[in-house]
Amino acid sequence: MPRLGFAATLSSLIAAAALLSGTAQAGSYRLGPQDKLEIRVHDLRTGTGEAHQWGAFDGEFVVDAAGNLSLPLLGEVQAGGGTTGDLAQALAARVQAKVGLAQLPSAAVQVVKYRPFYITGAVDKPGEYEYRPGLTVLQAASIAGGLMRPRDGALLGFERDALTQRGDLRMLAADRQGLLIRQARLAAEIAEADTVTYPAEARTSATGLDASRAIREETLLFDARRSALKAQVGALAKARTLLTQELTSLDAKDEALSRQIDLIRKELTQVTGLVTKGLAVAPRQFAVEQSVAAYESNRIDIQVGRLRAQQDLSRIERESLDLQAKRRNEALTEAGEVRAKLAALQERIETATTLIYQAEVRSPMSITDLGGGEQPVYTLTRRSGGEARTRTVTEGDTVEPGDVVRITVPRRVAAPAAGNAQAAAESP
Repeated sequence: MPRLGFAATLSSLIAAAALLSGTAQAGSYRLGPQDKLEIRVHDLRTGTGEAHQWGAFDGEFVVDAAGNLSLPLLGEVQAGGGTTGDLAQALAARVQAKVGLAQLPSAAVQVVKYRPFYITGAVDKPGEYEYRPGLTVLQAASIAGGLMRPRDGALLGFERDALTQRGDLRMLAADRQGLLIRQARLAAEIAEADTVTYPAEARTSATGLDASRAIREETLLFDARRSALKAQVGALAKARTLLTQELTSLDAKDEALSRQIDLIRKELTQVTGLVTKGLAVAPRQFAVEQSVAAYESNRIDIQVGRLRAQQDLSRIERESLDLQAKRRNEALTEAGEVRAKLAALQERIETATTLIYQAEVRSPMSITDLGGGEQPVYTLTRRSGGEARTRTVTEGDTVEPGDVVRITVPRRVAAPAAGNAQAAAESP
């Protein structure tokens, strides 16, 4: 096969792969936080007929809590809420604009790991599980061990699960407290404050974190960064003061030379008149002219030195501003990362709290009611547009990443004893 034909075929295969990647999930699946994506970017070199892979844009990336992908050279790209096909088109356009390609490259986006789903209620192992494409409610229940069955030691198992979840919750709370302490330090840096004000919830010791030590370390880091910036700005300020003094001295010298030049020019005028009248010799006129030239040359040197000093002064002022802006931008970037981590932690804390309630309250209450042949009730909670909506579903309905599936079994109504039949019938 000729090289051009082979390259065209390879380009077609790459474009088809990108199209399949976009259409396989585009119909039903929307990207969201915690999705792990594999990205490949190619383009066809028309001059050589060869397909070129842009390795700088390839790799595996995770969608952050804000729904963005942070990509090399391209920066943040919005992925949340769109399909893999939408993201592939956006990446191709961004790469074309960034690199300056004449033709739109081929971008292939594939989900290699979906964000998890959660299942609670009357299942054997409630918790967080990795999502699989095409997952149904019944399959989700099977992954969680199936419907809960009465067995010996079940209550002990619930207690053990609750203890495990509580341990995880304490770890999450400790991580959150550490992020709050760091967030307070970054806020003080951004505001250029002299001290850090830590919130009350960051000072508590209930999470198991050594809050006093964490606060002390963040305070030391704040003081060190502030002192370093202050020292650098102070050094530039001293240099600016020296240059200002140098400019003042050069201005004084320039003024003195200006007066001397005026005097020597008057003398030159007098000597020229005397030479014209024959009262003075020409060598004396020549000597005075040389003195005028020397003074003027010195004045030019002073003016050149003054221009250089002004340039250095402008450069120092620019460096001082750039230094402070750089430190502020670094703090803003780190603060954004902390906010994203706090948002992700908050979701995990809410999930752990729900699982603890399930293990300590709901599951022990429902386990004694199992085994009577009642049909389970399936409900699904899905977050869309910042709002969580719960609806009743069937076993064959599909589950999306991030969904919470709850399975409940209606309680059995025990048949009243013969002696109590009349009382049961008369009770409201």
